[in-house]
Amino acid sequence: MAAIIISVSLLLIIGWHFLLKDQFYQPSRTEVSESMNSQTNQGEYVKMPSNYRNMAPKDQQGRVERISYSIPYKGVEYQKQALVYLPAGYSANTTKQYDILYLLHGSTQSVNSFLGDTGTEQKSGFKRLLDHEIAAKKMKPVIVVTPTYYPDRSFVKSDYTQDAPLNLAFAKNELPNDLMPAVEGKYRTYAKNTTRQGLEKSRDHRAFGGFSMGAVTTWYVFENDLDLFKYFMPMSGGSWTVEPMGGGSVPKKTAQKLADAVTKNHFRANDFQIDASVGGADGTQGEIAPQIKQMRQYPQFTAENLSYELDRGGNHDMTSVANQAYNGLQRLFQ
Repeated sequence: MAAIIISVSLLLIIGWHFLLKDQFYQPSRTEVSESMNSQTNQGEYVKMPSNYRNMAPKDQQGRVERISYSIPYKGVEYQKQALVYLPAGYSANTTKQYDILYLLHGSTQSVNSFLGDTGTEQKSGFKRLLDHEIAAKKMKPVIVVTPTYYPDRSFVKSDYTQDAPLNLAFAKNELPNDLMPAVEGKYRTYAKNTTRQGLEKSRDHRAFGGFSMGAVTTWYVFENDLDLFKYFMPMSGGSWTVEPMGGGSVPKKTAQKLADAVTKNHFRANDFQIDASVGGADGTQGEIAPQIKQMRQYPQFTAENLSYELDRGGNHDMTSVANQAYNGLQRLFQ
């Protein structure tokens, strides 16, 4: 027993990324493994330009609206809302269709965490990022939807691991059955109708991304809704499809399940794109780096469809998310 304790302690000191059986590997969200990242050939993001923190000129400002819809969850009907960002010029051309990004918050956050509130001039940093990046033609004009995975605020807990069933329910049920029909039945996307078939046919024009538990949800969406989305942007969070934080604790099993999702849906490697990212000082690297390394062992994932980027010095916060998104948004719908 003493020898086992010494061995485990030594492994933790030198970095728990060495060969260690999955059942003994239990990284925490506060641990960082730079050396593990060096094995995944990750790139490094550039920082968001400082002038993006300022409000864009009026003619370059998008508009934020609120949409309501209802969902059933465990036998109860809940009334929910989401914010919808419409890029500048949306109202001017009533026939133009737009690509769409669904963007999900992290634990304890809300529909307001990315876009702030309705209108054109509210002070949301992320809304300003969208205005500037679209105006600079670094990204295409897109509709951005920011929902919440909480049925209502009574579901918010201090322990983020309790959110996982809500994340999975959102990906499997609420997103395709309730939210997407409500949004794409109202706004001009490429979906000709909001039937499952209509949404599937327009998947090339749809992306899903999220931060922290929103990133966990992004991996759930990849696994369960690949027929509806082509682009994925998980920021600061790995897949929990096998177990909580399983991207770090059971990376091979996690990668296998994600690869199986591609095969099950009869997709090829060029049918989707994943742009994963994390802050350089963010403990969730311990979840993401081992997962990405294992995913790259499968033919379903290539250098072209799976990227992993590092926001040097970034923490597990919205400042780093802005840097990650600034880079990731430029690759959507290309």
